[in-house]
Amino acid sequence: MNDAANAARGAATSYGWIKEKIAKVPRVPIALIPTPLHEAPNLSRALGGPRIFIKRDDLTGVALGGNKLRNLEFRLARTMSENPDTVIVGLDLQSNSARQTVGACNKLGLKTILVLEGRPPAAPQGNLLIDYLLGAEVHFAPNAAEQRRMLDEIAARCRAEGGRPHILNDNPMFDVASAIAYIETTLEILEQMEAAGARPTDIYMSSSGKGQAGVVLAQRLTNAGFRMRGVTATSEFHVPSRTAAIANETARTLGLDIVIDEKEIDNDGGYVGERYGVPSEAAVEAVRMFGRLEGVVLDPIYTGKAAAGMIGHIRAGRYAKDDVLVFVHTGGAPAVFTWSSLWLDASAAGRGAA
Repeated sequence: MNDAANAARGAATSYGWIKEKIAKVPRVPIALIPTPLHEAPNLSRALGGPRIFIKRDDLTGVALGGNKLRNLEFRLARTMSENPDTVIVGLDLQSNSARQTVGACNKLGLKTILVLEGRPPAAPQGNLLIDYLLGAEVHFAPNAAEQRRMLDEIAARCRAEGGRPHILNDNPMFDVASAIAYIETTLEILEQMEAAGARPTDIYMSSSGKGQAGVVLAQRLTNAGFRMRGVTATSEFHVPSRTAAIANETARTLGLDIVIDEKEIDNDGGYVGERYGVPSEAAVEAVRMFGRLEGVVLDPIYTGKAAAGMIGHIRAGRYAKDDVLVFVHTGGAPAVFTWSSLWLDASAAGRGAA
């Protein structure tokens, strides 16, 4: 039976044939999954509908949780096949991925060396503070070229000292792992929504391409009728073409006879704001709304901008009250401490002074 026929019978078999494909990919258990999904009625009411559900991938457990723990199960399985004792990875200064990688490596008994692009702050905060708390060895690189040089240099030094380093950036599962993880996440969402007696109209998620590639594949494989709405936090590359490329590489890895065209990718780049890594006014509003209406803490860099996109689309009249949206909360809460001044509005400041 081909994949189109499998898709037609997906719901009837609880997507078992897709799960069987994923089960053939090596993985190590790290994340607490499946994660909860719950309705956000106060948020929906404040926006005048539609129904909104939140998929809590911020609650995956290790190192304060987040979406990266899902893909690290596949990335680090590939890493462990090389029998390393040290994982070296180059990421951004306030990377959520760095924090979760250190936590995951701690669970697997591996040392982690981070090479972070950016200048060391006078007072570490946010994700960087957690990196130190978790025991990572941290180095700083002024730019991407120097970061790459440092990764290779540190790996060479480890080998010279008798160690067995693995540079995670060079892991062949680096992108594909995210897509596979989010095929699985989408299946969780569909099953949880079915149990709640609802079907998603659209799924929203912060995306630079990797995770969204998995949701787009699941969209095609399950024939479930939802739309995938990615909202990007970066303008550094063309997200639709990157998403399609990762989706197709993932399809080949899983042995799926489907091809995704970049024209199928829905990714809104209009909520980046000033630039990547800097909160926007719309993101700050979204973080406040989720927090004050539902008690859910987003971050102002990724999930805040994705939520701003969803809120903007609702306000633009894209949805009716009986539509059903799922917002995938991918984590990142430590960033609220990095941008602490954003949350001190006049009333809060007055109460503090009293």
